[in-house]
Amino acid sequence: MSVYKSKAFVYEGMPGAVARRTISMACGPRDLIVEVVMCARCGTDKTIYLRGHPNVDPYAPVVLGHELVARVVEVGGDVCNIRKGIGYRRGHELSESYLDFRPGERLVFQSRIARYDDHGLMLLPNPIANLSFQIDGGYAQYMKVPEAMIASESALRVPDNATDEEACLVEPSACALESIFATPHPIGVDEEGRHKYRAGILPGGSVCVIGSGTVSMIYAALAVLEGAGRVVMMVRSERKAALVSRLLGSAVEVYLAPRTCEDASGETLEAEESVVRDLVDLTGGRLFDDVIAACASPAAQRLMLRLYNPEGYAVGACFGGARELVDRADIDANHYRAAKTIGTSGCSTSCMKTILKWLESDRLDLNGFTSRRRFTLEDDPHEFLTTDADGLKPVLYMGQR
Repeated sequence: MSVYKSKAFVYEGMPGAVARRTISMACGPRDLIVEVVMCARCGTDKTIYLRGHPNVDPYAPVVLGHELVARVVEVGGDVCNIRKGIGYRRGHELSESYLDFRPGERLVFQSRIARYDDHGLMLLPNPIANLSFQIDGGYAQYMKVPEAMIASESALRVPDNATDEEACLVEPSACALESIFATPHPIGVDEEGRHKYRAGILPGGSVCVIGSGTVSMIYAALAVLEGAGRVVMMVRSERKAALVSRLLGSAVEVYLAPRTCEDASGETLEAEESVVRDLVDLTGGRLFDDVIAACASPAAQRLMLRLYNPEGYAVGACFGGARELVDRADIDANHYRAAKTIGTSGCSTSCMKTILKWLESDRLDLNGFTSRRRFTLEDDPHEFLTTDADGLKPVLYMGQR
């Protein structure tokens, strides 16, 4: 039996406690061993590092990282005989073609081995397991894929034409798509007055994305792909405006908002008021059908509640632990049933498959959406977990710079 020794960034169960370690693993009869190509940093990883996490700390030491692409290096001899599906595949028999894993294949992973109801809806509470919570993740040279991940169809093949960079963004893109697909725009009522809804970005409607990082870029790209008539990205510097233009071109408009302090002082609130007035003018008084707050800024989250129109919805993404700072928001919007906000918490396997399908068909292009700075396992793990890099998602590369 081969034993794989792997450098890894290991989280040790308390804030700030991450160290470079060497870990060992062997391939069991119903496991895969994969060699990690690259692994992007999720905001959750940064939060775990800074604050700890009640669902992670008890399982430490654990390797973080779940936004990854990897190549199969060894397949357990009994993997082909795993038949009974769990989680996403509960009640189904796994196909021979799915189980036919071959060395060299590239895979991405559904990080939450969730439970699903009889209608195929992912259930958030009490997942079976989470990659990088209870299962060692991708901040390592090698990763073991256990039977539970295989049986839940959480190991998904990457199309040949997708780049490694695009592949490591499949999971965060699917999380964004999940929240978009959960947005219920009203389309009418039945004869009894029961509301009818269409899920997703309102076709032909207007979208505002607050933020300019990788997740913001992904949301804007998905909004365009989903048929939005107008996409406006709100950024706070000329450098970010140039970045948006470089990556998304003329498909989106850029609105440069004033940089303010992250407080609720009178000066800050007046600056936010001027942003609202500007966007009212920009949209001819209509404001937006979909608003996405994709940055961990209290100001962004306050603005989110003010920028959608009465029929619109908001997606609250990337809260990043800032929720306790979001004071002075207009809670009357909730009281009068006008505040309609969809949260984000992982993605379904179906949405991951959709992103992979769109990459294969070239409908979606995610190249250039990660930081140009290349971190490796030789770098300081503390720096990797806290860096703002160049404003895009930092990535850990297992090869050389």
